[in-house]
Amino acid sequence: MIDRNEPPDKELQLRIKTIMVLRALFLAGFVILIFLFQKDVPYHAPVGPLSVAIGSAFFLSMVYALFLMQGRDLFLIASVQVAGDLAVVGGIIYSTGGIESPLSFLYSLAIIATSVMLPRAATYLAASVASISYGLLIDLEYYNVIDPVYFFIKSRVAYEGGYVFYIIFINIASFYSVAFLSSLLSHRLRLIKEELAVTSSDLKELQAFHRNVVQNMGNGLLTTGLDGNITSMNPAAEEIAGQSSRESLGKPCHLLLPLAELRKFFAENKNERLPRLIEGECVVTGGKSIFLRIKISRLIEDRETAQAKGYICVFEDLTEIRNMEKKMAQTEQLAALGRFSAGLAHEIRNPLASLSGSIQVLYKGLDLEENYRRLMEIVVRETDRLNRIVTDFLHYAHPRKKQETVVDLTQLVQDVLALIRNGADYNPSINLEFKSQTGHLLINSDEQLLRQVIWNLCINGVQAMPLGGTLKVVLEKTAGFERGKFQTGQGGLALTVQDEGEGIPPENSEKIFQPFYTTKDEGFGLGLATVRQIVENMGGVIAVDSQVAKGTRFVIFLPCAGFPVANER
Repeated sequence: MIDRNEPPDKELQLRIKTIMVLRALFLAGFVILIFLFQKDVPYHAPVGPLSVAIGSAFFLSMVYALFLMQGRDLFLIASVQVAGDLAVVGGIIYSTGGIESPLSFLYSLAIIATSVMLPRAATYLAASVASISYGLLIDLEYYNVIDPVYFFIKSRVAYEGGYVFYIIFINIASFYSVAFLSSLLSHRLRLIKEELAVTSSDLKELQAFHRNVVQNMGNGLLTTGLDGNITSMNPAAEEIAGQSSRESLGKPCHLLLPLAELRKFFAENKNERLPRLIEGECVVTGGKSIFLRIKISRLIEDRETAQAKGYICVFEDLTEIRNMEKKMAQTEQLAALGRFSAGLAHEIRNPLASLSGSIQVLYKGLDLEENYRRLMEIVVRETDRLNRIVTDFLHYAHPRKKQETVVDLTQLVQDVLALIRNGADYNPSINLEFKSQTGHLLINSDEQLLRQVIWNLCINGVQAMPLGGTLKVVLEKTAGFERGKFQTGQGGLALTVQDEGEGIPPENSEKIFQPFYTTKDEGFGLGLATVRQIVENMGGVIAVDSQVAKGTRFVIFLPCAGFPVANER
């Protein structure tokens, strides 16, 4: 019995079933012919032996069907059928006159059935068995060993040895001829079917490959007829155009991608040279404005005549790339402007320092009247203010290179808070609180840059509370950080500075980090811009949460990458 886990040979199974059906039909027709023959002939033909042979054939057919239903080996079933057919044919020839039987051609039908079910070698084997059995049957009859049943009227011809040999030779030659032709045709048919199966499999794989490529490609692809109406489109095209293929099929291409040049292409003479590239900005379904690049090629139906049956449109959304190019151009312009401004500020700073020093010497050395003295004080104060603006701008435009050392960040925060507490801007009604983990947190970084970051955030918090309040500074280790679009699982340090001041309106939450944006009367607008620049250069991130009239909280995260020391002392 065959292994049920292995799929049966569908082709061989089909051939066996076909032969079984044809055998049953042939036997049924043969029985009908016998009855008609008996009805028309004037003598009584002996039907018993022939009925036994035909009945045996029907019985064997039921056995073959039972074997097939039980799932037995198909090759074994076919072999048993061939042996049974040859035996039944021998019985039919014996019961219809032996050498005088006109039914010796049934051996040829059995050989043909063998070539249909089994390989070429089995066909020649069946022809050999048929030749031996037929020759043996004739020889036994010739030598009066057996006496066949004469279903038909026995002739009165006396068969000589040469004639008998001739009949045997003719039949054997016909058996092998049939075996050769039928096996050749069957073998060729099998080869053709195998080649077709391989070709069909390759074609299916190729179709699946092309379908997967088209369905999964990142660019949009659609095909149109010669009139420009859409005939197919892939998922990327649906996503870019914002419209499903069900809604788009049959509609003009320029309605899905409303570009004036695309409409013009399909409206005018399209015998121009292709492929053609079309670029432009359009508004697709949903009101989204995108920048498209479309490449149009011909869809060829017959490569020999190069006759086109439509067009292939491959397109991509370049909106982000165009925006990036614009930002890069703006960045280059700003960088050039920044370099020019930094150079100009540096040149202004040198004579400004000389001018400030000279005015201070004159102020101390001259005995001026009160009005002139007050004017001189204004000049000195504004000169110092102008010098601070130029200095802060230079620090922002050309930040100095990091000089990394091991920094005690806990002590650094305490020192900055002590300077603020003793500074001129400090209001005694402001409470300064500092919380940190046990011990001192160390970090490998630039101490001066970190001091500038902490000072700017803390002094902004103090200046935001003119009526008093609490400024909280929290320093802690963290195993990761997530805020807005920034997310990391890397460990680092988090510094939080929170005040109870006026707060920042939501519309100004991003503007506060822009250079020269300030809400203070005497501010320069470079403090927070410098803070974010320093933090980002250190690989960190700064975030702000604020509510009007409730206060503002700045959170800075500094990752450990590039900061190997982050332990407690």
